[in-house]
Amino acid sequence: MSQAKIGQNDTFKVVEVLQDGYTIENETTSVFLEKDQASKELRVGDSLDAFLYIDQSKTVVATMQKPLISAYEPAFVKVVEKIPGLGVFVDIGLKKDMLVSKDDLPHIKDQWPTVGDQLFCQLRSGKNQMVAKMVSRFRVSAHLEPQGELHVEDVVETHVFHVAEEGLVLFTPSGFEIFVYHKHTRRPYRLGEAATVEIIKQVNRLKYNGTLTKQKELSLDDDAEVILKALAKESCLPLGDKSHPDAIYKQLNMSKAAFKRALGRLYKQGKVVLSDHKTCLKED
Repeated sequence: MSQAKIGQNDTFKVVEVLQDGYTIENETTSVFLEKDQASKELRVGDSLDAFLYIDQSKTVVATMQKPLISAYEPAFVKVVEKIPGLGVFVDIGLKKDMLVSKDDLPHIKDQWPTVGDQLFCQLRSGKNQMVAKMVSRFRVSAHLEPQGELHVEDVVETHVFHVAEEGLVLFTPSGFEIFVYHKHTRRPYRLGEAATVEIIKQVNRLKYNGTLTKQKELSLDDDAEVILKALAKESCLPLGDKSHPDAIYKQLNMSKAAFKRALGRLYKQGKVVLSDHKTCLKED
């Protein structure tokens, strides 16, 4: 069985018909195929194409169903269960969902994917078990070949592929890579989370920079509301026109430019009193 092509399709012949399934064999492997995993009724001598995987009992079994991913063909698969201390399970199109181990997930639990998120995975087997493994960022282009190119101001649907120190790595379903610096976000994101990104720079045909914030005109009200909510708690903020961008981002999760635009709007509306390093609510 050591030569069995686990996580792959192979050609077999039926050598025995049993009450609940079939014994199928080829030159290297003999394996059981349950009747509910066969696409049709089989007879001794029939040839078939079957996929081998390891089930919950740590046994190599066969199915005639086509999985969404294999050992050599990754794809985006949906998270269907999250178990703290273990990892997350993804739907690969078979009756057994596959585990993505906690060892392959971020150390920060808030960055773990949740049900409905999508991860780009392929199958890996060893020690009588099979798991789903996320594909390396630098191997995506070996599996996905997007056509054409994106353009500045295009808005595209993506999933978070990696949460890096400086920002987020995202991929479109077709394989375009988009990097979003944290200053161009408004909140933390999870691995596998869906995100609508606006392209702001082309690095090359396959790689781009993007933003997860709204256009300036549309985000003004949101930014002003964030400042007002913070002022409602503190009355005054230790932030002003001359404050360092890092201090502004740390407290309000917005860039200094966005902060200044929102302050300007609030000042014109007579809602705040400004100084170089301080902003206070204006008393009625």
